Amino acid sequence: MPAQRPSPDRLFLVRHGRTAGNVSQVLTGGADDPLDEFGQMQAQAVADWFAAQHLESPRIYTSSFLRARQTGTAIAQALGGQIIALDGLQEIAPGDWQGRAYADMHTHVHELVRSDGSFGFPRGESLAEVAARFKAALHPVLAEPGTPIVVAHGGSLIAFLTDLMGTDVQQAWLDGRYAHANTAVTELRKLEQAWQTVMIASTSHLDSHLEGQNKPSFQ
Repeated sequence: MPAQRPSPDRLFLVRHGRTAGNVSQVLTGGADDPLDEFGQMQAQAVADWFAAQHLESPRIYTSSFLRARQTGTAIAQALGGQIIALDGLQEIAPGDWQGRAYADMHTHVHELVRSDGSFGFPRGESLAEVAARFKAALHPVLAEPGTPIVVAHGGSLIAFLTDLMGTDVQQAWLDGRYAHANTAVTELRKLEQAWQTVMIASTSHLDSHLEGQNKPSFQ
């Protein structure tokens, strides 16, 4: 019987760089907008940070959306690898909230409690639904050796981390504990078969000029 390959004990989660949609602060749903010039600078900064970590056998996975693939490509080039785009990591679908301001997600949060009791967008996705597809996409990834780096989106990362950490969905949404600025990095380590956070939404790779313009948002 062949020896079982060790599964990863480190997992990195990254939000993509900035886009025009992020600047507008409006929910755009599945709009496949590219990184803007500033977002390209952010992507290079996080790529350089990963290159300095000397990770063991890094593997880069991204959402199928262009902004995530561009960010992942910068990281892959810095590490001498390639990206693998995965269906299931994409941003949460806002449904009837398409075109509404980011701010409404806090000022009108009561509208996100759906009739079935789940928390999410009317005629869009709930955070539980997003977490389920995100976990399904990562299942084969976490069966392979190496160090996965997963590039996704603000809402999908919140959904996944809320589920993984067993946090109350609405409370985590309101207090922003898993909110990621553009190219923010979260590191998880597996201890006794459970994932633990090492750092959450770190932007230490960005200099002071970038940091001042890099606030947690969405999409």
